[in-house]
Amino acid sequence: MAKQRDFDDFLSNIEPSKSTVEYISSVQNNLREYLKNHGEYSCTYIDSFLSGSYSKHTSIRPTVSDKKRDVDIIVVTNYSKKMDSRDVLDELYSILIESKTYEKAEIQHHSIGIELASISIDVVPVISDDYDDALYWIGDYETGDWVKTDPKGHKHWSTAVNKENEGMYKPLVKIFKWWRRVNCPTDVRYPKGITLEKIIADNIGDANKSTEELLIETIENIISNYKEDFVDYGLLPTINDPSEKVSNNLLCGYQFSDFSAFIDKLEEHSQLLNDEGTGNDTWKKVLGTEFPSDNGANSNNALVCQMAQHRQKPLWPMKRGAAAFITLMVKDNNGKVLEYSNNGEPLPKGCNLYFNACTGVKKPFTVKWQITNTGKEALENNCMRGDFDNSNIGNTGRKEETSFTGSHSVQCFIIKNGICVAKSKDYIINIG
Repeated sequence: MAKQRDFDDFLSNIEPSKSTVEYISSVQNNLREYLKNHGEYSCTYIDSFLSGSYSKHTSIRPTVSDKKRDVDIIVVTNYSKKMDSRDVLDELYSILIESKTYEKAEIQHHSIGIELASISIDVVPVISDDYDDALYWIGDYETGDWVKTDPKGHKHWSTAVNKENEGMYKPLVKIFKWWRRVNCPTDVRYPKGITLEKIIADNIGDANKSTEELLIETIENIISNYKEDFVDYGLLPTINDPSEKVSNNLLCGYQFSDFSAFIDKLEEHSQLLNDEGTGNDTWKKVLGTEFPSDNGANSNNALVCQMAQHRQKPLWPMKRGAAAFITLMVKDNNGKVLEYSNNGEPLPKGCNLYFNACTGVKKPFTVKWQITNTGKEALENNCMRGDFDNSNIGNTGRKEETSFTGSHSVQCFIIKNGICVAKSKDYIINIG
C-alpha cells in the first residue's frame, strides 16, 4: 500500500507548473484578443471566456505528444439557431488560419482545435440562449444542429462537488485524467472532460479516506455500476449532464466499444492491484512512471502470515474474476486517527482497527474475514485465529484491536451464491 505522501508527490508531478500556467494564460488571452479585434470577426464576436479544466482547476501537465485539448475557450457569437452550425465553425476556422500563429487549426466535432507548443486549444463558438443568459448553444459539425450547454454551470457544479467531498474530488479527477492519458489507446475514445468528471462524481468513494483508498473505491464503484448491467449486455449507460438546466446524455456520441474498453481497462488494473498488491511498483504500472518509487515494505512479514499452519484454507469454491481490497482507519485509545499503510511501521497496542471491504462485485454479496495472528503473545493467549469471521460493522466492515506484538494478516473474501468471486491481498498489521 502506497503512503499518502507518495500520492501527494504524484499529484505534484502531474500538475501544470507555474510557468506552464503563465504561458497558457498568455496564449489564451492573445487568442481571445485576436478574435475580439479582428476586422471582420469583431462584428460577430460578443464575448469569450476560459472553460474546461483550467477554469475548474482540474488540469494536468501537458506534454508535447499529448493530443488532449486541455485549454477550452468559449466564444460567444451573435448568431441564432437558424444558422447552420457548420457554417459558424467554418467561419471561425477561416478567421483563425489567417494568422500564422493559428494556421494549423483543424475543424472538430464542436470546436476548432489548435496545436501550439506544449498545449492544445479548443475554440468553441456558441450562441446565447434566448431565455437564460447563463446557457449557451454549441454547434455540431456533423449534423449542423445546436445543442444546449451550461459551461459556467459545470464550473459551479465542480466546485460544489469538491466542497462536498472534503476537497478530494478535484485531485481525484486529475489522477483519472492522468490515468486516461497513460492508458488510452490512440484509436479508442475513453470518456474525457465533463463526461469523465461526471462519472467520477457519480461513483466517488469515501472522501474521508486516503487518496489511495478513495481512488480504489471509486474504480470499484465504476466497475460495479456499469459492467454487469450495461457492458456485459452490450449497452451504453446514460450519464446525465450535471447542469440542472440541461438534459444532455454526456455519453451521446460515444461508441459502445469505446466505453467498454474504458471499463475493461479499469477492471484490468483493478485485478492487477488485487493480484500484485497496492505497492508503489504496481501503481507505477497503473499510473505511469511519474508515480514515486517503492517505499521498500518488508515482504517477509506477509510471508510469515501466509505460511502459518493454523491459517485455514478457503471454505468456498473459487471462481475469481473480480477484485477486492481492504481499506483501514486506525484510531488510538484517545480516538485520534493514525496514518497506517499495509505492512507499515508497528502500531501501538490498544488501537481500534476499522476495516472495510471494497469490490466491484455487484450487490448482493457477503463478506467473510480471515484474521491470522502470529507471534509469541498471540500463541500464549490462545488467539492465533486463522478461521473465518462475519462482518461486524454493517455488511462490509470489520472492527478489530491491536492486542498482540507481531505481524498479523487480514484478508477479505467476497461470497456470492455460495462461491468466492473475489478475495483481497493480505493486509499486514504490524504491532509493536
